[in-house]
This record gives sequence, C-alpha cells and structure tokens, in this order.
Amino acid sequence: MNLTPKQESFCQAYIELGCASSAYRHAYNTGNMKPETVNRKAKVELDKGKIRARVAELQAAHRE
Repeated sequence: MNLTPKQESFCQAYIELGCASSAYRHAYNTGNMKPETVNRKAKVELDKGKIRARVAELQAAHRE
C-alpha cells in the first residue's frame, strides 16, 4: 500500500495520540483551519481504505 508521507505521519500519530484530530494537526498544515474543519478532515482520512488498513497494521504491531 502506498501512502503519502503525510498519510503515514497521520497513521503513526493516530496510534501514538489516539485522537484523529490531533493526528491530523500533527501531520498536516492546519494553522488556518477551524476545529470543526480539522475534525471533519481527520474523519475523511480515517474513512479511506488504505488509511484504515495501515492503522490496523500498526495497531497489530503495537499489541505484540
């Protein structure tokens, strides 16, 4: 699966922080975004199949 560097950063931050909005802020430039926009965009990222698959991989590795 090919993720962009920002998508990979989002996945890693999501595992580390446990919050999609915080992970989105970590991975993307959100300086001019309202909190509602960050929340919505983070949800869109998590709904992408390749993002869900990568998060599942990272969660499995984290459990081990």
